[in-house]
Amino acid sequence: MNEKPIFSLVVPTYNEAENVVAFLDSAHAALAPFAHEILIVDDNSPDLTWQIAETYAQTHPGTRILRRLHEKGLGSAVLYGFAAAEGSILGVMDADLQHDEKILPRLIAGIQSGADIAIGSRHAKGGGIPNWPWYRRLASFMAKTLARLVVGVYTSDPMSGYFVLRRSLYEQCAHSLKPQGYKILLEILCRTTPKRIVESPYVFRERQKGESKLSGMVIRDYLSMLITLLRERQHPSA
Repeated sequence: MNEKPIFSLVVPTYNEAENVVAFLDSAHAALAPFAHEILIVDDNSPDLTWQIAETYAQTHPGTRILRRLHEKGLGSAVLYGFAAAEGSILGVMDADLQHDEKILPRLIAGIQSGADIAIGSRHAKGGGIPNWPWYRRLASFMAKTLARLVVGVYTSDPMSGYFVLRRSLYEQCAHSLKPQGYKILLEILCRTTPKRIVESPYVFRERQKGESKLSGMVIRDYLSMLITLLRERQHPSA
């Protein structure tokens, strides 16, 4: 894996010590047909996720660990990884094993066939979230509805944390991104002009180990981001 990667997968982590090795094994296997790198961007996890990943990287070429000591947040971690990535195609997914790594080749193929961004969608036909309780389903529905009504984004899963995009699309908006909270996809969609978006359905798995990062703060940050994006659309020169 000494050749320059065409694909860089950025994986923000925090307290995923129980999952990170299994994740890296499965992601590298799915990406075997491609020259690739996986960048673990860890926010100095107290459970030493970064240390476990560094040990793994010693015997698995194409694995890079970026440990952040003074910053926190999924959105900013993604951008930190993008800035360090070497591939012409960039991707994002979680290390908690809830995203289906088997659709990674399909997402990359979408970019190679001309799309600017390819989204792993839980809500497209063929996808699903079988184990979510009603209140999480309601929250997801409301988030999708607000994205449509407030900022005019009509993808089936604007809150997806699993997507692949052309580097040039990221560079189009890198200077203007202001990540708030956990979700960066919606902001990228609002701050760029992708000519073609494709979606690949997948079934969202139930977390087996570790704790979910969903909290009231995540919802608050999402609403704050929507308000910011709406204001900028209404007052573009502000």
